[in-house]
Amino acid sequence: MGWAGKHLSESDRERIARGLFEVDENMSTDEWLNGKCPLHDDQRPSFGYNFKEDVYHCQAGCSPDGDLINLYCQVHQLDQREGFKDFKAKFGQGADDGAGLKLVKGASGKGKPSKADQVISEDIWQRMQPMPQAWLDKLARTRGWTAEVIRRLDLRVGSVRLNKSGELIEIERPERIAMPVRDTGGKLRNIRLYKPGGDPKIISWAKAYGSARLFPAQPRPDETILLCEGEPDTLCALSHGFNAITQTSKTNTFSKDQAAKFRGRDVVICYDADEPGQEYATKHAKALAGVAKSLRLLSWPDFMGRLPDGNWPKKHGEDLTDFFVKHDKCPDDLRELIAQAEPFGPPSPSEAGPGQFFAMGLGGRVSFKPRFLAERVVQDVPLLNDTKTGALYRWNGRYFEDYAFDQVRLLCLRYLANESTQQRINDAAGQARILSTIPHGRQVNDRDGWVCVRNGMLNLHSLEVAAHAQDYYATYELGVEFNPDSGRKCERWLRYLEMNVQTPRAIAQLQEFFGYCLTRDTRYQKCLILFGPGEDGKSIALNILREMVGAQNCAAVTFRDLEDQFHRATLYNKLLNISTELGSDALESQYFKAIVSGDPINAAFKHQDAFEFKPFCKLAYATNKLPRVLDNSHGYFRRLLPISFKRQFLEGDPDRDPYLESKLLEELSEIFQWSLVGLHRLIKQGRFTDCEETQDLLLDYKRLNNPVLAFAEDRCALGDGYSVKKDDLYDSYRDYCRKSGYSIMHKENFFRELYAAVNTLRAARPRIDGRREWRIEGIAIASEFTS
Repeated sequence: MGWAGKHLSESDRERIARGLFEVDENMSTDEWLNGKCPLHDDQRPSFGYNFKEDVYHCQAGCSPDGDLINLYCQVHQLDQREGFKDFKAKFGQGADDGAGLKLVKGASGKGKPSKADQVISEDIWQRMQPMPQAWLDKLARTRGWTAEVIRRLDLRVGSVRLNKSGELIEIERPERIAMPVRDTGGKLRNIRLYKPGGDPKIISWAKAYGSARLFPAQPRPDETILLCEGEPDTLCALSHGFNAITQTSKTNTFSKDQAAKFRGRDVVICYDADEPGQEYATKHAKALAGVAKSLRLLSWPDFMGRLPDGNWPKKHGEDLTDFFVKHDKCPDDLRELIAQAEPFGPPSPSEAGPGQFFAMGLGGRVSFKPRFLAERVVQDVPLLNDTKTGALYRWNGRYFEDYAFDQVRLLCLRYLANESTQQRINDAAGQARILSTIPHGRQVNDRDGWVCVRNGMLNLHSLEVAAHAQDYYATYELGVEFNPDSGRKCERWLRYLEMNVQTPRAIAQLQEFFGYCLTRDTRYQKCLILFGPGEDGKSIALNILREMVGAQNCAAVTFRDLEDQFHRATLYNKLLNISTELGSDALESQYFKAIVSGDPINAAFKHQDAFEFKPFCKLAYATNKLPRVLDNSHGYFRRLLPISFKRQFLEGDPDRDPYLESKLLEELSEIFQWSLVGLHRLIKQGRFTDCEETQDLLLDYKRLNNPVLAFAEDRCALGDGYSVKKDDLYDSYRDYCRKSGYSIMHKENFFRELYAAVNTLRAARPRIDGRREWRIEGIAIASEFTS
């Protein structure tokens, strides 16, 4: 019997208790009020309060037995000390004669609100300083938090505090990180102030705001929930792509509203590798039993600090952050532990181990149910099946990455353990793939204008950043963060371009092409060719472009291999195709123009049917000597964007820097923002910037590749009114080739190439001196070459 049992009458206690939970009169007795438990999401009445003995009990075991004040504190999410004060302030000290409750000021709605209802002013939050870059860098290095998660949850510097008089004052040297704890309606209910290594490490804004709440306010839908111990571990887990959540204060249970967030969900509890952490994991598993669809307790490996006697430390054990930061593990390592986590509760053939994938059929025979295992696989590892190509992807928290089907089979094998057979594995893995099929009408990467960067989904047009989400069906991530407020610039990169490319308008074209590569748009129809003598930085430029776009988003198909259907398949869903050397042999590809223009092409992955797709990858090549091509059409040359690299860095050159590429990679996010400027200029202009140097390069390339065009420009005059005998024109061409070192074409081929190079010409057969002779109109042999 607690304080209420000693100081309040039975009728007082009964009346207060009726306001704390839903009472079922049909189940109640003279001493017990029975009904639904207010401490967990109770669907069947399991709770009772004995107002004579002042004790409550939950048959579901969601929490230990307690008295009326214990119940009041848990229902209102107050700690014991604050709850006791609040209880006395509301209900006072009643008389033992049952005369009724003695209410004090604040018991009604007109007085002081209960602690659970208090809200912190947004004005206070706005006075918290933004997180400086130095803090972001340190938190990424020491805590594994990403800038994207910090931005999304609006973490700031704890730069103001309340003094003992309740006044807001500035902190001269702030050391704590301010974490806003909001409810699902967005109201600021608490500010948790965290100092890594501090004592205490984390505190609430004030005593009145320390009630246990969920952080973040609710988990993401449709993903396994990772229940973590404390806000720092939760932020680390979120930063590594997991659907993490925590309770801000350690209580033995969850309120009804909190428990509802876990209802029907798959939950994995991932608490610290010490005795208190394991104890709380069990308590919270009991509190969520019957609420969550499934509950599992993660078991840490021995390297997380298990003692020689097999036990975990008494306190201060390692945690999820240590797993990632100290032990340098990756998300896949934690996913493997999650896959191996044991279900909570006593194991039985239908609840734990391989037995959970077997059931009794209509004939009374127990048999394997592949659908059960398939659902478990996609619950633990969200998959995406692209039926168009047969490609399989796995959600990593930011985007869907390539995932081998054998990995799905491996998961099935591990789940089935000694019950695994090849047929069972294949059946379940196949059904898991079908369950993960992309919805009808959707395609991967079909959200126009949006790209995945490390800190969110970026709209390339509005520059809006949204949280990563599966619904984008993004299958690639650019290797950069978008942080326009960092104040940093890519100064070394700009110096590199000024030294190598030199021409401002050519640099502008390169900037526009870099931005163009970020998009799935192909309307500008350009292929980049970097041209130079060698050891001039061309390869470095393409390597930087590859890293910015992300190596996983790039292909490496040579010009010749564009003809191969299997090589073309590697262009599917890629942003960029790079080949560092073109060579000088004559090239031909019927697919080149289609790829540059984004026209449909066919391709095939090995051992799969051919498919058709519209490529959006941009082609970029580097060459010391421009190749000869067999396509001399205008359509080929207008798709080229040749940019000259002019400065060589030979051995002994004081400006030669063997570490230049590594230094430029340090500016990658700033180069990305430089590229966005180029993209926006390209969109505004509707074409690439005009550059006389590029036009001259293109003209020289045309002449080099087409001796017929060179002959027409060097030996002929073009225009209306000109006319020349067909035989004389061919003889002049042969003379030109002998003097210039070109191979001589057959007469028929020469005129076919001439008509293609100068499309204003036409053949005629007029009568001259009574005889008809073949002439070409629109062209004449220049007088200085005739004799």
